[in-house]
Amino acid sequence: MLQLHYTGRPTGTKKEQAGVMANFMGRIEFPTTIELGRGLEGAITNVTKVGFVDGQGGRLIYRGYLIQELCENCSYEEVAYLLIFGKLPKKAELEQFESQLRDAGNLPDPIVQIIQNTARDAHPMNVLQAAIAAFGCYDKDGPKITQYTSKPADGLKLEIDVAIRVIARVRSIGAAIARARQGKSIIQPDPSLDFTSNYLYMMSGERPDEVTRKVIDVCMILQADHGMNASTFTAMVVHSCLADMYSTVAAAVGALRGPLHGGANEVALDELQHIGGPQKAREWVANKVAKGEKIIGFGHRVYKTHDPRAVVLKRYAEKLCRQKGLDKLYETAAAVDDAMVSAMQAAGKPIYPNVDFYSGIVYQAIGFPPSLFPVIFAVSRTAGWTSRVLEYLPENRIFRPRAVYDGPSDLKFVPMSQR
Repeated sequence: MLQLHYTGRPTGTKKEQAGVMANFMGRIEFPTTIELGRGLEGAITNVTKVGFVDGQGGRLIYRGYLIQELCENCSYEEVAYLLIFGKLPKKAELEQFESQLRDAGNLPDPIVQIIQNTARDAHPMNVLQAAIAAFGCYDKDGPKITQYTSKPADGLKLEIDVAIRVIARVRSIGAAIARARQGKSIIQPDPSLDFTSNYLYMMSGERPDEVTRKVIDVCMILQADHGMNASTFTAMVVHSCLADMYSTVAAAVGALRGPLHGGANEVALDELQHIGGPQKAREWVANKVAKGEKIIGFGHRVYKTHDPRAVVLKRYAEKLCRQKGLDKLYETAAAVDDAMVSAMQAAGKPIYPNVDFYSGIVYQAIGFPPSLFPVIFAVSRTAGWTSRVLEYLPENRIFRPRAVYDGPSDLKFVPMSQR
């Protein structure tokens, strides 16, 4: 853990300050004390009102509202509006927002061709990233950023409008990828359907039943925002350079692509399916713990107690698995959950399941192929990514952290003939 002690401005002679900055030996004085671990653990990037992850209390809050209340009472569109505009919409405001999403959802032929030409063989997240970036070429407002306009307020409104279009288009691209991977024709959105129903319709060609729609709506709400995670930080960094919203979201998708972030639920599901049933769960967990191996879907960088998203999804996972004849899968997961929590509590290291442990089970029960799990995550999280960068934009400052140099500084150059 690197510790930098900050209480004012750097002190000492310029030579002394340079020595401290070169090797971080001693004290650098600024307004606070900062402890940084690898991966910028503990770093503060900005002040936000968008969302709060209460790791100690096990709470996830969007704009002041507990995630459980939003899941129970709101649609995904309402939550997306809340994240972007900072308040729950009135009826007329929601209708206008829904209209904007509907109007932006169609995919132009060049984007359809990109998806059809790449989706069968490439990873879905790579296709998603490429199609989002390409879509930026067809939005004339995409490159316009607030700081480049004569009236910043007008520029911010324009950027919000672009963000809303991006949310709709990422959804449509994600659904189109699912179709193309099956060799099926791309379906454009149905203007009579809501956001989530359209997502499911564009993937399957069938209007979803209310139970399925509600479950996916809840999943998307739960994954809409989650603090300064890797993909959100990526979006913040890229947009702070005044890159367009399409480039920003495409970059965030790249971060989400990794198995340590958006792909964890696929790995967790695969592990559950190979345990052999609930009766083998305790032994499987014991072996993992004894070998010091990580069980994917457990533990979290921030939460020190139950992940509230996992608590919500566990209920839906049980209900869906009972309906779909996947009792063994759910019972295995529940047995692993109990065994792991018990083992870690006995060891004095309480660890609980996170959202990835149960989200994969829910998606499996609905019928999504595992390769598309992170795409659903990206479709959900686009509202959070865009909300965060929009909040930061009015007082934008490019991110420019520094690294601690730990290499030589006095090497002499050796010509090729003497090496």
